[in-house]
Amino acid sequence: MKTIKTTVYLNAADYRKLKSLATDQQRSAAELVREAVAEYTARATRSRWPRSIGMGDSGVCDLAERYEDMMDGFGSDEFVDTEGDETTSPARRRGNRNAGNPAP
Repeated sequence: MKTIKTTVYLNAADYRKLKSLATDQQRSAAELVREAVAEYTARATRSRWPRSIGMGDSGVCDLAERYEDMMDGFGSDEFVDTEGDETTSPARRRGNRNAGNPAP
């Protein structure tokens, strides 16, 4: 790891605390400063999740395991009419006269 020399001005009380910690941990003050800067920069530059994550929480805890069952038939042209219990095309239910007749 390449290091760059720099100068940091600390107030006297913080410097005394830093030297005391370094002595207690049998490490150098410079090592503690490098560690503190590394931790701070990692925390400050951590990418944040978009606020939209989790907005669509369904509250169903096993949704991911059962998604195939839940999606069965989704997107098909046919659906079950619960009132008449018939299978009809959505276009016919809307009254589209060309339902069932694909465009040329």
